[in-house]
Formats: sequence, structure tokens, C-alpha cells
Amino acid sequence: MNVGDILRFAHRNFPDKECLVCDAERFTYAQLNERVNRLANSLLGMGLKKRDNVAVMLRNCSQYIEIYFALAKIGAVAVPLNFMLKGKGLELLVNNSQSRLLFLEEETRGQVESLKGGFGNLGEDGFVYVDSDAPEGYASYEGLISAGAPHEPGIEVGEDDDVIILYSSGTTGLPKGIVLTHRARLTYYQWCGLEYGMLFDGVHLVTTPLYHNVACFLSQTQFYTGGKVVIMRKFDAGDCAASIEREKVTSSFMVPTQLNQLLSSNDARSPRLSTVRTLITGAAPLSTRTKEAVIDLFHCDLHEMYGLTETGLITNMKPKDALRKVRCVGQPFFHMEMRVVDEQSNDVPTGEVGEIIARGPLLLRTYFGNEEVYLRSMKDGWFYSGDLGRVDEEGFLYLVDRKKDMICSGGVNIYPMDIEEVLHSHPKVHESAVIGIPDDKWGESVLAVVALRPGESMTADEVIRYCKENIASYQAPKSVTFVDALPRNPSGKVLKRELRKPYWEGREAII
Repeated sequence: MNVGDILRFAHRNFPDKECLVCDAERFTYAQLNERVNRLANSLLGMGLKKRDNVAVMLRNCSQYIEIYFALAKIGAVAVPLNFMLKGKGLELLVNNSQSRLLFLEEETRGQVESLKGGFGNLGEDGFVYVDSDAPEGYASYEGLISAGAPHEPGIEVGEDDDVIILYSSGTTGLPKGIVLTHRARLTYYQWCGLEYGMLFDGVHLVTTPLYHNVACFLSQTQFYTGGKVVIMRKFDAGDCAASIEREKVTSSFMVPTQLNQLLSSNDARSPRLSTVRTLITGAAPLSTRTKEAVIDLFHCDLHEMYGLTETGLITNMKPKDALRKVRCVGQPFFHMEMRVVDEQSNDVPTGEVGEIIARGPLLLRTYFGNEEVYLRSMKDGWFYSGDLGRVDEEGFLYLVDRKKDMICSGGVNIYPMDIEEVLHSHPKVHESAVIGIPDDKWGESVLAVVALRPGESMTADEVIRYCKENIASYQAPKSVTFVDALPRNPSGKVLKRELRKPYWEGREAII
């Protein structure tokens, strides 16, 4: 079986069942499967082949789902990209992934056109425009669907073939394309359906961007079980409550920032949310007070998940333990193994801090084009996460420190190294370090600590403006502090803990 078979089976067994809703668009399994087949066959006609990589740079839309399934059916590999990428960051990921084709929309066309000459593997016919009235030089998405044959593509795709590459950033600052197979994803869908009760009668609401791993695999889980997926193009608390009521939503994933917006919204009256059976959260821990408020508002099962894109879900906090365990991420997920180890890979005693490692069927196959880094992260079948944690006497995991100094702002992961590389490219900057500091609205905001070259001067606004010209706005620092030099240990590593300490002392977060 492969991921594309999910849609083929659903079409065969319940063709007239509604399965996808996005704004005014509504599709049955028969309609969705036909559109997907037409797109898949047109892509084959354009010369796309099995194992070719295809970049997708779109905001949430029904087409995102169609593209995922169409690529899976022909054995091509989806490379979802953050639609806010621009400049060198966008160029680097498209080229690093060796993408043969790029799906884009009007919102992202300007950034793509400014870099057209810099995309190594994308020819002149390598751009598919999803919105109506495709400009000259772009293939029309609806044109491809109209021209494509409605039959199944008939490409042999196995469980061990690659299906998706999801990009993360590592300690080296270079992008890491996390390669996942059909087998890993299908296992994900099966286990999530069991754990989160996403069944045949389920309606799952997508509130986070579909380029995110969680939005991707949970939406596919609901298709896997024959249910319905409702996509929000952009999160709004009032629209979210209205969607839940109108579509009789039974499950959703929301990051803490979204939950806080719902809690403070007058539109989220409890009766409107009464159909929700399961609510899943992650990306940042919920305080006990917020958990209590969420459970009181939704009257549903609340799950908290923890994992990495490389590992899939490592642990899950079940509803029965949600209020009993404070700042905890639960116990190991289905058939996933988790350990906390010291620098010699020995298990640390209960309650002591060590590195979290994991193994199981959900692990990545490799890093695309970077087998060396992949092998450094693996040892005897275990993936070394870089996260620090501790386990209590009942086997529950508690996170102790951020993965590789990652910043989580509003549920979005921001990697300091990406920002530091841009800062270091400025001729006036000698060295810099980027950290997360407390933010009442977003959880954390980005602070750049900058040491200038002798005799140079810059303002905070200049630093922020330079960053926004080269990376996405959400990554850019919100504030800047200038120092003479960064604190370092004897081996020369920047002591980010010392930089964070003044901001986090006395707070409920780890510095």
C-alpha cells in the first residue's frame, strides 16, 4: 500500500461521502480522487517521474491536499515549503531539495520571480500557478486538471519509496531535508487514528499551515479512516468556532497561542464547540491553568504530543493524566521507544537529566543529500534528538531544555542559526547570537545579541530591517541588544544560557 491508495480505496468504497471542505469548496471522495488522478496524469505528461522532488509553496488551500495525493500516486516526493520564505532562504531550500517543479500562488509569485535565475533544477516550464488566470510562463493548475486523464496513473509505488521531504534546520545552520517513506506515514496515520479517535465519522479541522508536519499527518490520518477534513486558510478564533459549529468538527490540533485566542474570544461559546471529541496540542507546553480552561471550554479529551519531524511522535500525554502531570509530555507513543541517556549513551537514573533518544517505525529514512549528518544522529538504531529531558518513576517524560536552542514563538519553530547566518553576512557585524526571550502574547520572541566590528555603528532598526530583507518576517528579531563581545566557554562555544539568564530568571520556563 502507498499513501495514494488511501484516496483510491475511499473512492471505491464510499464515493459520494463528503471528504474535503475549504471555504466554499466541497468535495466528495469521488470528486477529489478524479481531480487528483487528472493532476497526476498531467504531471506525468510534463515529464515528472517517480522519485522526482516537487516543491510546494502555498498557503492553506484544497489544492495542497490534491498535490500531496497526486505526487504520492506517481511516486514523486513532496517538498512543502514555508510560504513566508524569501531571498536566500527560499533559493537554498529549492536547490538543496533538487526540486524539478514548484507549485506557487499569487501571494508567493513575487518572491519566486525575483529568484528565477537562481533555481538550478527548475527549467522555464517548472512553475505551476495555482490561482486563476496563470501569468505567461506558468503552467495553469486548473488547466492541468482539465487536460489530465481521470484514470488511476498506474505507477508502481511501494511502502519503502519516499513520499515527503520536510525541512528543518540543524546545528550546522545548513538545511536538513527529513526524508520519510510511505510506510512511515501510513503507520503514523493508523496509530494516530487509534490514539486520537479519528474515525470514519470524524471531521478534522486544520488550523495550522499544511507545510507543517502535524497539519500534514493529521489531515491525512482523517482521510485514512474515511472521514472529512475541513481546512482553515488562516486561523481566526471567531472563524474557528464558526467552522466547528457549522461542520460538526470532532477533532483538531491547535498550538497554545491559538487555544489562548479561543479562550479569550467571545465567539467560542461552549455550545458551539460541543461536537469536539478530541483536541490535540503541542509545540509548547500548556500551563495547568490553561489546560483547565481548555477542558472546561471544550468538554473533550485533551492530548499533548511531543516528537520531532525526524522521529514522529515520541510521547503522548493522555487525557486521564492531563491535569495530574505538570509540564509533562506523557509516555511513549504506540510502539515507539524512548530513553534518556548520558554522554556515554547510558540510561540516566530516574529523575536525572539527559538527552532524549528514540527509535521505532516512524523514524526518518535519512537526510536528503546529507547521509553523513544522518549517521551522526543515529546510533544502534536510536535517533539522538538533542533535546534534554528527565523521566519520572512512572515513565513520564519531562522536557528540560529546547532542542538546539530552538525558539518557539506562537507555536512556530524558529531556529537561531538561520538568523545568525544572515547577521554574520552583514559587513558591520563581528559576531551575534540569537535567543528567545519571554513574550506574554507569543510565549517567546526573538532577540539578537550583536557585537559590531571595531569602529562600526548600527541601530536596532537597521539590524531588524536587514534580517527582514533576507529571511521571513516571523524569523527576524523583534529586538536587538549590542554588546562588546559574546560570552564563550573555553572551547569557544557561545554561552547562550548566560545570555538568556537575565530574561528568564524567576519565570516558569527553562533558561
